Amino acid sequence: MKIIHALEEFHESETPVVLAAGCFDGLHIGHAAVINKAIEHARAIGGEAWVFTFDPHPAKVLMPDRAPPLIFTTDQQTLHLQEMGVDGCVLQPFTVEFMKQEPVAFFENLRTCIPDLAGISVGEDWSFGRNRAGNAELLTELCAKRDMWFSAHPAVCWKDERVSSTRVRQALKLGDMPAATAMLGRPVSTIGIVEHGEKIGRKLGYPTANIAPENDLLPPRGIYAAKLRVGNGLHNAAAYIGHRGTFHENQPQVLEVHLIDETNVDLYGHHVEVSYIQYIRGDEVFENADQLKARIEADIAAIRAVLA
Repeated sequence: MKIIHALEEFHESETPVVLAAGCFDGLHIGHAAVINKAIEHARAIGGEAWVFTFDPHPAKVLMPDRAPPLIFTTDQQTLHLQEMGVDGCVLQPFTVEFMKQEPVAFFENLRTCIPDLAGISVGEDWSFGRNRAGNAELLTELCAKRDMWFSAHPAVCWKDERVSSTRVRQALKLGDMPAATAMLGRPVSTIGIVEHGEKIGRKLGYPTANIAPENDLLPPRGIYAAKLRVGNGLHNAAAYIGHRGTFHENQPQVLEVHLIDETNVDLYGHHVEVSYIQYIRGDEVFENADQLKARIEADIAAIRAVLA
């Protein structure tokens, strides 16, 4: 998948381009519907499907003190777009100057930078341009005048309510992993670099990899059945989020992963992704290492059953 960091970097395409536009934090099933619509039309006309989104997220610029934590990092977002079959992604810098563009000027800028623009797909409630004055109704008129395909996809619902990034974040904060997973269309995940830790797990017979999370938002503290992606490999794992209270007091929260039934995988220094498949239990403090070791053994058995 091609990735560019400004509309002006777009090189003229030899085929028609269909653009899915929006702020796709989390790429939940509502976002996927908008993007898949663009992919379907691009394939039908022998063109390319591109995504236009912002980096950083507009909220980080407009209200930095109150911006919600993002569900996925930009790296995760582009990885999942590639898996969906998107041909290219524009990660447009969101600045105050860019925000001041009038809606029609923004539309014309799209057409200037992407001469072969053949269609646009958005969510029905998407707004753009100065004071968010542009909307699906305006895009319908602008595209019709230029004989361009246009789609404004209706909201996607789960359990009779509109799916949104806000709703996914709320489920995640509450530890409702099934709801978050259902609305995302994939497990919640965290990416980061594997670092050296205190080797506490190794001393207990369960070596763990310490991961420095790059995500704004983590699931609640506890033990999870998980999958660990390292490069193109996927491994069964136990994930722990917590403060290691059995051994420390007032310590920062950590993310640790233990590979199930694998001992020869070198993880240090690797950029990995942890996908949380199922919540097993909460974070607990044990009286001694032997009690913790016994509980870990039971946790591993439960995780094996989940991942089987």
